[in-house]
Amino acid sequence: MKADIEYKKRELLIEEAKKEFLERGYNKASLRTICSRAGVTTGALYFFFKNKEELFAEIVDRPLKGLKELLKKHFKEDREYMSKIGSLSEMDMDHSDESDMFIDYIYRYRDSFILVLGSSENTVYENSVDEFVDMLEKSIPYMLSGMDGYTFDEYMSHWMAHLTIDAFTNVIRHIEDADEAKRRMRPILNYLVKGWVELAMVKEKDRADRI
Repeated sequence: MKADIEYKKRELLIEEAKKEFLERGYNKASLRTICSRAGVTTGALYFFFKNKEELFAEIVDRPLKGLKELLKKHFKEDREYMSKIGSLSEMDMDHSDESDMFIDYIYRYRDSFILVLGSSENTVYENSVDEFVDMLEKSIPYMLSGMDGYTFDEYMSHWMAHLTIDAFTNVIRHIEDADEAKRRMRPILNYLVKGWVELAMVKEKDRADRI
């Protein structure tokens, strides 16, 4: 019985903290306000969480790590697929299923990702977008390894990675409904994948003309 009460207190604190962080951002969020809304003392909050950053981490850390693992799995599967087809000309340009998969996951924890995008300044999560850009950029040579005749343009690869992550972040910020986000993101991602092939992945024989 006591364990159930403690669990409910903790969950209520997390929910009220999420609202406070969304309303005021990390820096201006008040632990006193969170406790007041949750109907508990500040002592109760410190029983569960060491400080404000740990409370913030409780909301955003697991969703972020989960998305990174999903991306790693996707990159591995893409590399296996690319090694089988052997040529970019045989690549399936329809990435709607992958787009839906990422949107499904992100929108399951949309509030957490909104916090990372807009309210994570002065926390260990403030550079998360750059981390995802870096992951995506590094995935390209990884996926192309073993594919004869192709290399990648580092400069264009960097900017295509930015454009891809920016596309997702803009959809997350501005579209509340997951189904609408899927509808919008499918053609955007397919367009960007074609851009990767045309601008960032080039045949060795054409590389001299691109430098």
